[in-house]
Amino acid sequence: MNQKTKSAPALAILGPTGAGKSALAEALAERLDCRILNADAFQIYRGFDIGTAKPRQRDRYELLDILEPTETFSVGEFLRRAVPLLHRDWTAGRPTIVCGGTGLYVRALFENYQGLAPPAPPDLRARLTQEVREWGIEAFSARYRLNLESLPLPDRANPVRVVRAVERILIAKDEAAIPELPWHARRFKFALEMDREALKRRLAQRLDAMLAEGWVDEVKALLRAYPPDAPAFRSIGYAQIIEVVEGRKSLEQAREEILTKTWQYARRQLTWLKKEPNLVWIAGNETIDQQVQAVYGYIRRAEG
Repeated sequence: MNQKTKSAPALAILGPTGAGKSALAEALAERLDCRILNADAFQIYRGFDIGTAKPRQRDRYELLDILEPTETFSVGEFLRRAVPLLHRDWTAGRPTIVCGGTGLYVRALFENYQGLAPPAPPDLRARLTQEVREWGIEAFSARYRLNLESLPLPDRANPVRVVRAVERILIAKDEAAIPELPWHARRFKFALEMDREALKRRLAQRLDAMLAEGWVDEVKALLRAYPPDAPAFRSIGYAQIIEVVEGRKSLEQAREEILTKTWQYARRQLTWLKKEPNLVWIAGNETIDQQVQAVYGYIRRAEG
């Protein structure tokens, strides 16, 4: 693979949470001498390190630790920041690796922004639905600057219709955020495939390692600086750890809930990936060297 030509490729490394995306991306970046662009919606937040499984080799990454936990982020904002970085590497003839579990971000980049139109991704819709239940329609509408009077009268008291209206606002904002920069790199998307029982074991081991590393202390420190309703606290597991910190739940109860939610999230990611166009699956149970060789082999064959 020629690393320093105008045709240098862009590689996306995908897969369910816990499958080993970062390890493969870092191994490829080391061999290609290139940067890794983070495509995880919560690793963008400063201070949210342990619970988001933030990579340790941060010097190789772009778009890590770029926001305060109180700030909001969206696919449009991601594109506004990511496209210039990809354009920079492409024009310099450098490869780029995009790695992360937020599938909509990668699809928007690699499939010419497809996926920004309705229907909204399930995670966004689920979050908005939860928010309208917790806040009520009026507070929810005010938060997202939705003028309720712009809706038909029967829809104004209908949470489902109000959520759909907010989705349209967010999507329109995202589409307006896309920078108009050319980026014609050859694009390859790879996903790590793993037996589901093996993945469950990995998720349990990773969660235990997070707790041993000090996730509870991390949350204690974050709560001293930020309100518990800050957007970054929506990352899986933080709500349960907050309940532990506040004495409303035992650590063991929190662990079981987090493990369940993490597995549910992994299943949603797998469902998304099954519909991902132009995706190449790589065996997740092989060594990093074998995975790297599989990636190289596929690109060589594709180049003829």
